[in-house]
Amino acid sequence: MRPSASLAIISALLLCGAGFCPRANSQTNPARKSTEATVSGKVTIKGKPAPGVVVGLRSSQPAQFAPTFKATTDENGNYRVSEVPTGSYEVAPAAPAFVISDVNNSRGHTVIITESENVEGIDFELLRGGVITGKVTDADGSPVVAERVNLLPADQRNQRGPVYPVSLSFQTDDRGIYRIFGIRPGHYKVSIGQGDNSYGSIGRGRPAYRTTFYPDAIDPAKATVVEIEEGTEATRIDITMGQTEPGFSANGRIVDGESGKPVANVSIGLSRIVIDGNSSSSYGGGTGARSDSQGEFRLEKLTPGKYSISIEPPEESDLRAEPVTFDVLDQDVTGLLIKSSMGASLSGVVVLEGTRDNSAVAALAQAYISAYTKVGLQPTWGRSVRMKPDGSFRIGGLLAGTANLSLGTMGNVKGLAISRLERDGVVQPSGIQIQNAEQVSGIRVIVAYSNGSIRGVIKLESGTLPAGGHLIIQLRKSGDTSGNTRPADADSRGHFLIEGLAAGNYELGVIAYVPGSRTRESAKQIVTVTDGAATDVTVTIDLTPTPNP
Repeated sequence: MRPSASLAIISALLLCGAGFCPRANSQTNPARKSTEATVSGKVTIKGKPAPGVVVGLRSSQPAQFAPTFKATTDENGNYRVSEVPTGSYEVAPAAPAFVISDVNNSRGHTVIITESENVEGIDFELLRGGVITGKVTDADGSPVVAERVNLLPADQRNQRGPVYPVSLSFQTDDRGIYRIFGIRPGHYKVSIGQGDNSYGSIGRGRPAYRTTFYPDAIDPAKATVVEIEEGTEATRIDITMGQTEPGFSANGRIVDGESGKPVANVSIGLSRIVIDGNSSSSYGGGTGARSDSQGEFRLEKLTPGKYSISIEPPEESDLRAEPVTFDVLDQDVTGLLIKSSMGASLSGVVVLEGTRDNSAVAALAQAYISAYTKVGLQPTWGRSVRMKPDGSFRIGGLLAGTANLSLGTMGNVKGLAISRLERDGVVQPSGIQIQNAEQVSGIRVIVAYSNGSIRGVIKLESGTLPAGGHLIIQLRKSGDTSGNTRPADADSRGHFLIEGLAAGNYELGVIAYVPGSRTRESAKQIVTVTDGAATDVTVTIDLTPTPNP
């Protein structure tokens, strides 16, 4: 077994539950950020210890370079991960050929860890996954090389969306042969080729095959279903592809909207538009294509469909352009014209207010600032940029209108929020008015850093949650009339942690959700949060069934 498992972020927010009788209490204690905890449990296969299995912990909201904590099971199947900082983690074994037997926790367990805590009993029962293998050939009998193979549950309603049981790397080799392993028992359809909802090679010159299901069906309803049981191998699941989708090109130019002069060296973005009934969606990204000295560009190997192209100027460029849509039918597309213009810009500085705490400074260093303009009732998203080390920023290419700013963070950074905007020293409570192509300077973005937290335990009386049940925490700032709530999930032990809170009073509600129940009742209490401290909360919920009227 090799340590390569995907520890996914699992979160459920369900808005219905059962009628319960709650009690709650709270207490505030100083937070100790540096104290570390341990997580331990046992891994078994068919009830027997599974030695040599790596169990990993990863933050539920990982930063780009967030560490993964891990340990290996001993001869008795036991593992113990030490020196784990406070936080929310996903815990899962790295055993690619196996799957977790618990369908409700097939990706692992979410665990909320507080300082100095010894979390025990995070156990995993594994079963050997199944295997599907076969060969893919084209209409001439030649092997189809380096094409991704998709696995879909047979009862999946939208058969266009691929499901990957273990990883994203299953594809045919140089002989056209593929092998998918670590498959959970069930019924599946196997397909290969580019579907309406897959993005990968459009506009990049790679041939596109029409989606084909085993053995040679274009219609998903006519696909042959493959049954997988624990540890079984389905062989000779061979797929015969049809002809490649016809590939067409799209040519055009980028020009200045006023002068008509060519705009050179600008990247082209391409999206495919999917229309389903009365709704539409798009997917895509960069193509690698750029305009030349004459502003001309060319995209290749486009399959029939509806597309949208746009420009992707450098981060601080003032250049902007409206997207251009076009249809690819049965021939190349020529004469596309993207008219660019100079947008407005905002420049200024981000200022951290009220503290020079090292944690706050470090958090701000990982933040980025976004600007969008609102024209009438419709907000139009603009751009995001990273601040410079001195906190200064410049955001270009914006539409005229009311500009609003927001602050985002990379990874698991919490506690930063914009408290107010100023323009030349005057507070702008409703955003910043900008005119067409106006270069606005003198903006001060005042940012507050909050490091209060609420950590709690939910205790259940007179019963347990059935399979599919959830405990959900909802938090609202007292006096907030906007209706905004901050949701959080409890882990399997009923623990929860909400960080990055500003000092003040909050209304805390706990919802116990049971599938099939028609009523719900939450425990609510006022919790006081102070800077640099953790407020401990204990909530007791009585699961005695409510009699039917």
